[in-house]
Amino acid sequence: MSGRLAQFNAPHRDTPAGWQPSWNLAPGQRLLILRKADNRLECVQTLWNLTPGWLRDLSRAPFSAQAEYLHDKPMFRQALAQRRCLIPVDGYFLWHSQGGRKQPWYLRRREGGLALAGLWERYSLDDGSYWDSCALITVPAKGLSSRLAERMPVSLNQAEQSLWLANATATQALQPLLLNADSRVDLMHPVTPAMSSPQTQGPICCTPTGPLIQP
Repeated sequence: MSGRLAQFNAPHRDTPAGWQPSWNLAPGQRLLILRKADNRLECVQTLWNLTPGWLRDLSRAPFSAQAEYLHDKPMFRQALAQRRCLIPVDGYFLWHSQGGRKQPWYLRRREGGLALAGLWERYSLDDGSYWDSCALITVPAKGLSSRLAERMPVSLNQAEQSLWLANATATQALQPLLLNADSRVDLMHPVTPAMSSPQTQGPICCTPTGPLIQP
């Protein structure tokens, strides 16, 4: 499963002030999401660890959610119905076991980025302050991703993105939308094991250290 993302190109013309590109985003850090607000698309920075307002043990905040169980789990049920978002990324990382070690791979499109399906929540404090948070959604791996891992983030095409964000989309239609989405990744390659540390940053995290693999 992908616990690392690359988000180094500004995904929206209204990118929040102070945003910094990251080639190696880890859960617990802040990333950009796109969501609908007053019938327009807004770009905001959120915590990558979903924290519903009722959550008291913040150590239980998940960074991902399995599409198959979104309807069943209280952690995700309300966000699925009311607070869906996109996580725009340049690519994501998967680890593949090779002998006694795990080799990180970077997966992306040859041209352009990926729009990952996500959920967002708002955690309000007694003093009136709050923070927003998010989790990405995963499905059984397909395509290139299936060569490396059992699960992958959901990547949506333009039509699927519109349906995912639309308030009018019936809740029962969302799970099939996620499970039937294609991988959209058409290029992957190994990268330096040093990026397994969240402290490692910069283009080196996404630089090939081996052959580029295509479908």
